[in-house]
Amino acid sequence: MVKAIFFDIDGTLREFEKKGISMSTRQALDKARQAGIRLFIATGRHYLEIEEEKLLDDLVFDAYVTLNGQYCYEESPGRPVLYKNPIARDKVETILEVMEKEPFPCLFMEAHRWYLNYVDERGERVQQSIGTRIPPLGDIKRALFHDIYQVIPYLDEPGALELVKKLPGCEYSVWHDGEGVDLTPKGGGKCTGIRQVLAHYGIDIKDAAAIGDGNNDVSMLSYAGIGIAMGNGTAKARAAADYVTGDVARDGLMQAVDYLLSRTS
Repeated sequence: MVKAIFFDIDGTLREFEKKGISMSTRQALDKARQAGIRLFIATGRHYLEIEEEKLLDDLVFDAYVTLNGQYCYEESPGRPVLYKNPIARDKVETILEVMEKEPFPCLFMEAHRWYLNYVDERGERVQQSIGTRIPPLGDIKRALFHDIYQVIPYLDEPGALELVKKLPGCEYSVWHDGEGVDLTPKGGGKCTGIRQVLAHYGIDIKDAAAIGDGNNDVSMLSYAGIGIAMGNGTAKARAAADYVTGDVARDGLMQAVDYLLSRTS
């Protein structure tokens, strides 16, 4: 019986290039709620980005797995933290050392702040393609003294692989056409945050579903009792899923929820 659903945001709840949540998706979420299912977010985004860009409009979820599982919090006054897992400080130091020798744009994410050293054409292209503005510029030396939960180097996949070779204890996932890369602690990923959130709510993983479209969704699609990939999802996401629904722009989320409810009844 499905008791919880974890939703990716971009390419799952909303189209990348469009603002707002479609009426079909809103109706699907309402239908799941009325069936007594808890609804959660599982995203690589920072909560500041979600709120400032109004990525979820006025929708509210029970809890949020953010920064690819490394920072999770509950939707209640004070935003209580359910789980946090920063990148080891020595790995952050290594990233900064590499950047000093071979500069590249890189985004650092603390719990309540995020900042970029500089932006280039690739960074502008990536941010434009996901429908959000350029992150704020800031002093990346802050990262030496504050917990960092996720780093996004604006590198192609070969460049990211070379960086990770210097960072045992870290791993990466590509989330945008080989140009956007999430760097997190090894063994992390969305499934790590989902495990912690489910434990908090006393829900077994076999009673949880996950819906996503990207390579950074693969771990949760494989981990959940039922993994659903969007029709617009990557080949890796579709291969990891138990079921492939329609495209996000063609009522795919509604189709996914109907599929889950048919297995619940």
